[in-house]
Amino acid sequence: MSANSELREFVFGALLTQDSLHALESEGITVNVDASAPITRVTETDFSPRLIHDATNMASIYVVFFCLENAVRELITDRLAERHKLNWWEQCVPAKIKTAVQSLKDKEDQNRYHTQRSSALIGYTMFGNLAQIIITNWDDFSDLFPSQAWITSRFTDLEMSRNIIMHTGVLPPGEIERIESISRDWLRQVG
Repeated sequence: MSANSELREFVFGALLTQDSLHALESEGITVNVDASAPITRVTETDFSPRLIHDATNMASIYVVFFCLENAVRELITDRLAERHKLNWWEQCVPAKIKTAVQSLKDKEDQNRYHTQRSSALIGYTMFGNLAQIIITNWDDFSDLFPSQAWITSRFTDLEMSRNIIMHTGVLPPGEIERIESISRDWLRQVG
C-alpha cells in the first residue's frame, strides 16, 4: 500500500469515525472518552459542554490539516531532493521564505528548553509558503498538477480555514465539506 493510500485511509477513517460518534451523540447516546486517551486530556466537567462539543467537532478537521500539510511537505522534500539532490533547499526555495524560516528557527533556538517543531527546515515553512515553493519550482511539479492556478486556489481556500482551526475557531459544516473535498482532490491528484 502506498504512503498516499495509507494517509487517505487514515484521514478518512478518522472522519468516518468522528461522524459515527456524532451520530450516536445526536441520538442521545453519550460517548465516553477515556480521559487518559491521547485524543483528549480534558473531561466534560473541565469545560462547558459547548466548548467540549466545538473542540470535538474541530479535532477531526485538525487531523485532516495535520496530515495534508505534512504530506505536502513530504512531497516537496521528496520531489526536490530527487531532482536537485542535497542542496534542494538552497537552490529551490525563494529567499524570502528561507529568511522567514531562519528567523523562526533562530527564535526557537533561543528557547532551548522547548522542543523544536522540526528537524528539517521545511518544517518551519508556513502553509501558504508550500504553494509558493511548488509554483516557484513548477518544472519539477507540473506533471502532478493541472495548473498553478489549481494549486493557488486550493491553498488559498485551505489556508483561510486552517487559520481558523489553528486559532481555536469553529468552522461551519459547509467549510468542513470544502476542506474534505479539497483534501480528496489533492489525494487523487498526487496519488
